[in-house]
Amino acid sequence: MNQARKTISEIIASIAIILLVIYIIDVLTAIVLGQSSLLPLSSKDRGWIFGGASISLFLISFVVAIRMPSKVLSTLLIIGGAVIGTAVLFSTFISPQLLNSYEGVKVVTPPLPQFIAIVVIGYVIMGLGIFKMRKGI
Repeated sequence: MNQARKTISEIIASIAIILLVIYIIDVLTAIVLGQSSLLPLSSKDRGWIFGGASISLFLISFVVAIRMPSKVLSTLLIIGGAVIGTAVLFSTFISPQLLNSYEGVKVVTPPLPQFIAIVVIGYVIMGLGIFKMRKGI
């Protein structure tokens, strides 16, 4: 039973990574091609479907395998959390729609609270992976 829970949690975390990669590829495609992306979704819908689902799946995978050592799950949590936190943090400072012009000078708008929350959640997921790896749970 424990081996099955461990395997299920690793599969759930793998699906979360796949959703995250699809999300990042779609965003990069939208940036490179202008405003069209691979998926026929608005940026808000894309964020809820792919970003929200990946965050939820990472947290579910941690709970499913709580108190079970798994280096694979720990690694997936660390990678996924780092990618979420860093990508959102990076994107808030390079997004062209966040640039304002103030007396001819480009000024970056401060990150919105929801972006800060997602960055924190991403790094919390990474921390769960580090905790799981260090404690062997």
